[in-house]
Amino acid sequence: MQSQSHQSTRRVAMAVAGAITILLAALAAPRAQQPAAAGTAPAKPLVPVAASTLAGNPDSYYGEWVSVTGVVEQSLSRLAFAVDQGQLKSAADVLVLAPRLNGPIDPKTYVTVVGEVVRFDPDEIGRKSKDYALDLSPDVMAKYRGRPAILATAVINSKMVDLAKRLPPPMSTEEQAYDNIMKKVGPAFAALRQADAATADATKQNAVVLKQAFADTEAFWKAKAKTDAVQWAQDARKQVDAIERASTSGNWDEVKTTAGTLGQACQSCHAQYRERFDDGTYRIKEPAKAGGK
Repeated sequence: MQSQSHQSTRRVAMAVAGAITILLAALAAPRAQQPAAAGTAPAKPLVPVAASTLAGNPDSYYGEWVSVTGVVEQSLSRLAFAVDQGQLKSAADVLVLAPRLNGPIDPKTYVTVVGEVVRFDPDEIGRKSKDYALDLSPDVMAKYRGRPAILATAVINSKMVDLAKRLPPPMSTEEQAYDNIMKKVGPAFAALRQADAATADATKQNAVVLKQAFADTEAFWKAKAKTDAVQWAQDARKQVDAIERASTSGNWDEVKTTAGTLGQACQSCHAQYRERFDDGTYRIKEPAKAGGK
């Protein structure tokens, strides 16, 4: 018969695993639409696997994207730790390499790790991705060489916090000013996509908001000498003018069609000069990331 403490531990683990399964579904859904690459989420479903199974039969999982719920056996460095099955652990543990950790990894606590399984080889990992800094000591590298390791994209602790989430740096004054402009664009643009005769007055008001916002956007990028962004802002203002004319004449189909064209101008600028972080917020891309323009 299992002891009360052992049963309690298993209940906690099952509760954590159940809650994390829901969280993983939310994490995987938007990411699965994108092609897989080192440091990104998979384009195919995650394979759930126990740490003991992965450690004992790694050949079946190399190259697979997995989710592993287990107990932190020990912290190995600032960005690496080992997981096993806790009280049910096997003789071997599994190395986890994280691109970043926004909080401590506490030993003997449950975590769920999502990532790609690789055979641990420091040189190969260095060639595969620059996202993982191998800050392991030589003896730890020697211990795990040739064994399975997980290149984590998510490390979710028992509080449902993803410690590997890519968080943005604090906003500069300049970024805050630009973010305030974008916060006006979003709601007004969304309203235009749903515009009809019943919302004619609101459509006019939203057009006024957008024209001013795009004028401010044009001035912002003109000060940075980003001619492509300036052109996109000018194009966006022209589209808003066209929306105003179409709404005045009651041509709501044209309003919605032109709103789609307006959205394309916004997407072009975002793709070039806006960087989305894992918490859903944006920052202005650094010049090098924006093609050095």
